[in-house]
Amino acid sequence: MNPVQLALRVLRHDSRTRTSAILTALGVMVATALVLILTALPHAAQARTERSSWQYGHPGVSDTGGVELASQDYVRGEFIARLDVSGATGGGNAPEYPAPGEVLLSPALAQKAGELPDNALADRFPERIAGTIDPQQLRYPEQLVAVVGHPKGALDEATAIAHGASLVEVEASSEDWLLQPMAWFGLFVLAAPSLVLVASASRLTAARRERRMASLQMAGATPSQVVSTVAAETGLAAVAGTVAGLLFIWPLRYLIAMIPWGNGTWFLSDITPSASAMLGVAIGVPALVVASSVLGTRRAVRSPLSAATQQQRSRPKAWRLLIIAVVAGLFVFGMTKYDEGAGFLVLVVPIAAIIWSFSLIGPWITATIGRLFSKLWRRPSVLLAGRRLLSDPKGAYRSTSGMVLAVFIGSIALTALPAMTASAKSLGSTDKAGVILADVPGSQAPELRQRLDAELAQQGVQATAAGYEQVSIEGPGGAVTNGLLIDCQAAREVTSYHPSCAGPPGIHTPIDVPKSDLTVTPAILASNGEPPATPVPQGTPVSHEPNLQTVIIDRSAVPALAGSTQTTLSVLPPTEADRAKVRTAMARVAPGADIESIESRNVAGQVMTGDLHRITVIGLSIASVLAAGSAAITAAGSVIDRRRTLGALVAAGTQSKVLVRALHTEAALPALVAAGMATAAGAGVSLGLLNVMGQSTTLTLSILAPIVLGLLVAALAAAASGLMLRKIIAEPLADE
Repeated sequence: MNPVQLALRVLRHDSRTRTSAILTALGVMVATALVLILTALPHAAQARTERSSWQYGHPGVSDTGGVELASQDYVRGEFIARLDVSGATGGGNAPEYPAPGEVLLSPALAQKAGELPDNALADRFPERIAGTIDPQQLRYPEQLVAVVGHPKGALDEATAIAHGASLVEVEASSEDWLLQPMAWFGLFVLAAPSLVLVASASRLTAARRERRMASLQMAGATPSQVVSTVAAETGLAAVAGTVAGLLFIWPLRYLIAMIPWGNGTWFLSDITPSASAMLGVAIGVPALVVASSVLGTRRAVRSPLSAATQQQRSRPKAWRLLIIAVVAGLFVFGMTKYDEGAGFLVLVVPIAAIIWSFSLIGPWITATIGRLFSKLWRRPSVLLAGRRLLSDPKGAYRSTSGMVLAVFIGSIALTALPAMTASAKSLGSTDKAGVILADVPGSQAPELRQRLDAELAQQGVQATAAGYEQVSIEGPGGAVTNGLLIDCQAAREVTSYHPSCAGPPGIHTPIDVPKSDLTVTPAILASNGEPPATPVPQGTPVSHEPNLQTVIIDRSAVPALAGSTQTTLSVLPPTEADRAKVRTAMARVAPGADIESIESRNVAGQVMTGDLHRITVIGLSIASVLAAGSAAITAAGSVIDRRRTLGALVAAGTQSKVLVRALHTEAALPALVAAGMATAAGAGVSLGLLNVMGQSTTLTLSILAPIVLGLLVAALAAAASGLMLRKIIAEPLADE
């Protein structure tokens, strides 16, 4: 009889081995689906980028005279990617660009423009709509995109702005940059509980399998025959689970595609794993499962008599405590080096060492608690639980080891996210809340400002546009200070600074600067050389105002500033209802300019932190399910493996409720130990990272989420052990 036939016969006649195989197949199915989804995400990010690369435009004038200027607008909490084109035709992966005076809209933007009042959105674009953009040319289905056509040559002068990469491209690339490491990181984090789930299922009848292997070997079977039988038994379950996982991925894609990332959801084609990934998983996952089961047979093959008699395993030694001091010192050393300018790798290595240390410290803590229970017991159930934890601490801790990595990473994220959220909300401190602004070429600023004022009046907005330039001020000693060149009253209206505007135009500074021989130079310079510094007229008043955070130079004090390549036009809408009208006026007057506000600047940071919050919650939820499943299976398997011992205790008169309490204690305690240890370590690491990066370290109640995860795993493990005990007590002991 070959190994496959023997494995099939065992599965057919042994219900417990069959149950273990079914659970192993389910675990492999979950692990296969997770691996395929997570490996598909980097491909999905790349597909997004390639599909929407045309939206970034080509700053400057092409050989054919065509101009493409990418910019970003904002409407009711959503970004609009806008591309103004002049003399360009599109094609390739881009749509055919509209003719002058026409606009091409994405389906979502066309719908929104029809729903909102014209002066809130539709008036930002020409009236003639050339059509809608194919969804397969968008980053995500809900993306708001507009392509506006202009006469040839209309945008040539606007290219004087040093566009570089537009905000659309910067934010898109930051999303892709974040998603790819997050996907691989998620694969690393969730692989551990997935593999533990598979291992727990395959070990459901570990003791029974070891005794069977030992019996076969002592009956004359060779070690290779024994190992082949185990490999066939596990391989059948692994192959079945892998096939089920490959099939399960197709309906699972619909759920994954609905999870937002970076302002939008996904196309179904983005989440489809590649053929090479599916082939690699189809071969690799069963191979890993079979290899793991074969490695687990070493004890029975090497010493069949010990396996048959269930000889007690060695206990962890106290030297493992030294690991805590070693990894903590390594992490502190890494923080010190990072603070001195070393790369992030000096922090990655200590964090990896901390994760590795859990596997050494956890069993020792479990054994120590078991020893305390055995010495300080007041109830028989506590004594039984303590003896079990003391006799096999590695096995008791193994059931929850899968959730340790997820809890550790989750604690880091949940500790750091409040600081990231606060940092995102602090953006845009120069401009006053509510102000809407756009950067325009300095040479066009006076004309555009006049046109903007006229457009605002036509829209019925009682506000005027202000303009300012970022400048640097240099004194006779060579000291350089940054500041803003702006009318004093306008500074009070559109910036967060409030200089004193009493007296003649002058310089308002929070620090001491010389009273004479000052020069002003634009901070944003043209690429063809630096302009000469413009001297400040002698006798210009310089007032010291400590309440300011930057230098304010009244525009009237330096009327002839040379070389300014960029001016910021700012408008403070008088009412909330006027905000959309102001954006519409700016879009009509300055095509190709990014129209921003503090609110829109903060949205990008809020979207990123929202994505991280969502990913953390999803990751912890998946880890909870996997860890709870593996803990429950391990607890049930522990009861099955000790059926003889538990049956003997019942036969000797031990009450079943005493055994249930003992099993609850020994199953729940390792989960609580693992969750508490990983939460404390994760919070400590996160606080250290935030401190070395100069971020705030506010803790919130969300840090307790991993503890809740530990309680859930503990409760399920305890419930599974109790149910399995009642089941085997009801069976005749002679069946064993």
